[in-house]
Amino acid sequence: MRFRVTQGRSITGTSQNPILSVVIPVYFNEGSLEQTATAVRDVLEPLVGSDGWELIFVDDGSEDGSLDELRRIQRSDPRHCTIVKLTRNFGQVAAILAGFHRARGECCVVMSADLQDPPELIGEMFQRWRTKRSKIVLCTRIEREDSWSVRLTSRWFYRLMGRYAIKNMPEGGFDFFLLDRVVINHVNRIDEKNTFLQGQILWLGYRPEVIPYKRQRRLVGRSRWSLGKKLKYFVDGFVTYTVAPIRLITVAGFAVSILSFSYAGVIVVAKLVWNTPAVGWAPIMVSILMLSGVQLTTLGILGEYLWRDYYETRRLPTFVVEETSPCEGAVSTDGA
Repeated sequence: MRFRVTQGRSITGTSQNPILSVVIPVYFNEGSLEQTATAVRDVLEPLVGSDGWELIFVDDGSEDGSLDELRRIQRSDPRHCTIVKLTRNFGQVAAILAGFHRARGECCVVMSADLQDPPELIGEMFQRWRTKRSKIVLCTRIEREDSWSVRLTSRWFYRLMGRYAIKNMPEGGFDFFLLDRVVINHVNRIDEKNTFLQGQILWLGYRPEVIPYKRQRRLVGRSRWSLGKKLKYFVDGFVTYTVAPIRLITVAGFAVSILSFSYAGVIVVAKLVWNTPAVGWAPIMVSILMLSGVQLTTLGILGEYLWRDYYETRRLPTFVVEETSPCEGAVSTDGA
């Protein structure tokens, strides 16, 4: 099969040069991986032909039977399936980046391993990429079959991010998306630690195509995306793509200074005019506690920026690959 790509040239997918790569980060997904691989295969075969696709699973330090299940999948389909095993859990973003470094397709789809992202949408994303020459195609959640707490935190997460940090962030966010090879190459060249991947993709400036969808309920296992990981990811994105916290410190400093000088003026006037003594335990404690709270909050916000700056200077790799089991015809390139 032949397809017209964004540069205006025609290519034919082969096992050495597939048209479409699918990257799936894996972390404690035992029991759902074979079903996911089958569902993706059923979509890709009629879409790009047997030579036009590859499936890249990145095991992000799973401690269950996920890796054994991945090896069974590869034995059943060595032509299309690649396994990348990281030495430990580096996080979902690092796993996705590890997949990008091994993806060979002209475009690449990222999706979850638990079938909460419907594989059928890969076809629509691919058509948008092929016919509209869109370098970024995002599937954004307009509804999700999750608990109320997950829905609430996700809604506020992306609402705050879109309002204060990344203006073109879809309201429902996105974890299921397609990138053109040009965008993948840009992302692979960015050496940023503790990165907010969605912001990094949108920061590049390409106008995205957006497809709304309903995120399905997880059928096997439980999510390992804890509240602590969500908070860290939010802080990573917020600190990286906005100076709003620093400006908030400045505003708070001016506000506290104005209040302090005003209160000091009231005390002086009361003493000089009405001879009112400025005594009392409560006003002193209120002033101390308020100023101490502002100072500690300021130090905490500055510390978030300084810690990330320090982490960048250490030049540690984003991920470390323990082993790679490439599909037939691909070259293994272990490393970070």
